[in-house]
Amino acid sequence: MPVEDRIAARLLEALAGLDLTSADGRAGIHTLLSEIERACPGVLLQQAARMELRAVGWPRPGTDR
Repeated sequence: MPVEDRIAARLLEALAGLDLTSADGRAGIHTLLSEIERACPGVLLQQAARMELRAVGWPRPGTDR
């Protein structure tokens, strides 16, 4: 499994317990995303860009498509 996929899976696992309909959940996601961005500047935008490229059918790096 590529590193990016492992990171995404770990993020999804961490986010699974947050209730984004509550004020506490929204504050929690804000704090979590802020800490991720502080630790790895630009990583959230990179992941969002990868997701957008996949959505339009752009091939993954290393594939021969």
